[in-house]
Amino acid sequence: MGEKKQKNIFHFFSNKKDNVTNHNSNNNNMCTSLNCELINESESPQSSSGTIRRNIRTGGGEKKKLKVSRKYDSNYLKFGFIQEPGNELDPRPLCVVCSESLVNESMKPLKLKKHFQLKHPDLAKKPLEYFQRMHENMQKQVIPFTKMTVEDKSLVKASYLTALQIAKNKKSYTIAEELIKPCMLQACEEVLGKQAVQKLKIIPMSANTDKHRIEDMAEDIENQVIEMVKNSPFYSIQLDESTDISNKVLLLCFVRVECEGELQEELLCSLNLPGRTTSSEIFEALNSYFLEHGIEWKKCIGICTDGATNMTGHLSGIVAKVKNVGHPDILSTHCIIHCEQLVAKKMSPELHEVLSDVIKIINEIQHKALNSRMFEELFEEIGSECTHLHNEVRWLLRGKILTRLFALRKEVKSFFQQQNNLKFQKLLSSDEWVAKLAYLADIFSLLSDLNVSLQGQLKDIFTLRGKMDVFQKKILLWQMRLAEEDLQMFSNFDDYMREKDVNWQVVIIVQQHLQSLTESFGRYYPKKEDPRHGNMWIVDPFAAKIEDCNLSMNEKESLIDLSSNDCLKAKFQSPISKPHFWLSVKSEYPLLSEKAMKILIQFSTTYLCEKTFSSVTAIKTQYSSWVEIKMALRLVVTSLEPKIHKLILNKQEQIY
Repeated sequence: MGEKKQKNIFHFFSNKKDNVTNHNSNNNNMCTSLNCELINESESPQSSSGTIRRNIRTGGGEKKKLKVSRKYDSNYLKFGFIQEPGNELDPRPLCVVCSESLVNESMKPLKLKKHFQLKHPDLAKKPLEYFQRMHENMQKQVIPFTKMTVEDKSLVKASYLTALQIAKNKKSYTIAEELIKPCMLQACEEVLGKQAVQKLKIIPMSANTDKHRIEDMAEDIENQVIEMVKNSPFYSIQLDESTDISNKVLLLCFVRVECEGELQEELLCSLNLPGRTTSSEIFEALNSYFLEHGIEWKKCIGICTDGATNMTGHLSGIVAKVKNVGHPDILSTHCIIHCEQLVAKKMSPELHEVLSDVIKIINEIQHKALNSRMFEELFEEIGSECTHLHNEVRWLLRGKILTRLFALRKEVKSFFQQQNNLKFQKLLSSDEWVAKLAYLADIFSLLSDLNVSLQGQLKDIFTLRGKMDVFQKKILLWQMRLAEEDLQMFSNFDDYMREKDVNWQVVIIVQQHLQSLTESFGRYYPKKEDPRHGNMWIVDPFAAKIEDCNLSMNEKESLIDLSSNDCLKAKFQSPISKPHFWLSVKSEYPLLSEKAMKILIQFSTTYLCEKTFSSVTAIKTQYSSWVEIKMALRLVVTSLEPKIHKLILNKQEQIY
């Protein structure tokens, strides 16, 4: 651009604080330098920087309308207005006091006077010379703006990094302005001195700025994920939905893709759905997102759900709909963790009754706030580490609450004696009931450990099904030891049976429960549907038996060649992941690599969705809208880093 025009723009971007401070105390919050104006482009719409951003983005679009464009008159300076530089085609009046840019229609003496009467009443009657001096001071304060300086960029980056930590830690936008910045300035003054504080003061940390920073970074992460999906030869997804107390449904979709020689998992999208969603509504929402962002269904090689009816319906479920548009070899998976939880719920009436009693006991303890406080105080008096019991069934299934209740049974009994609750006193005084509680505490702790081992990222079907096999073998061993009257594998149950003279009938109930677990595992993990059959060569191609491999003749020949390569064998035995190995041989053994990756890229659980829903609960208390929630959520769960340097460059281009 020409030097004259550039100079005009420099005038427009210059700071006005010193002038305003002398004549209008209402404007003392304006920036002290051009740097501050630049960085605060995300502040409230009333700021001068907000006006700059709006004008640059519109590019004078209003001239397209059929209307008369009013011209600036030099006499308007006596009203405190100059012509806004850079908008010659659509002239706009610019206030020399507050830097607010008005629309072209306001280029009238009455409207210009009205601005001063409303916003600067103490300056409305100032003479022309006063406004001429202010205009001259504006010109003198111009800072060359050929490019964003290194210091400018560091300040903007600091603003982004702060907003990123706010989002990742599920905090409110206001925490930066209310807590982080004051603490930062105090610490800086103490350690580095007042001069350093002046630099940090102009880092923008308002709630509005942080909101825009988080939106920028979330959008950048989303673009990165979409690009990864497009560049991957195929991908798999996991889906789950959750309904909040306001009956709003959130659908989460995670994706697993090939990226830079490894597998990577990321949140693809979080979509709001109407209450009581059907499979058609779910698919329509998901399909709209895919179409909008150019994601091909034909590359979808796998889908994992929790087994809900609207997900897995044979003809109309979301799985069936995805299979109709997905890859020809697409596989569907029922979440292994969900299946394990279904197995854990299966038990005899005798044990189920004890479990129901436990839920009632916990609910009774926490029924009133007073009771809960008394209970915690009681635990503190006896020196117990456990001061709070949970009343959700999911905690019961995880084994934590049963173990705690058994360990604190004497204290709980004492508590109910104080409450004069005869029903629960009777239960806790029954040796047979407590013995059953002891067994449930043991078996659910073991099931809980299994559940935890199934959780995590980048778990493949071979690893998870292997863990299930191990647990089933342990159950068979426990059954044999029970037949020999050996109870050592259940420590709480064993200790209590030795301590009390309990009817041996309880052991028979335990044997029946173990047999029921064995049958349930067989039903939810049928061997005939085991995806490992014929695919164990993926786990160890150097030990696989060719006749047991589900491969074509050409693929078997390739496997023989690969398994005979000592260099590749050494590489396979090094500490690298299975996906990394198979992707590394892609150029030499493309058929084997592709077939192996089609299995390894499959999701086996909906763990990522379940974990993310817990984050949603925390985030909802901090943000008011679903848009804000979803933006922050993406930054919470992602393993990617936002390209902040790119975002800063984009802002620099917007200023020009």
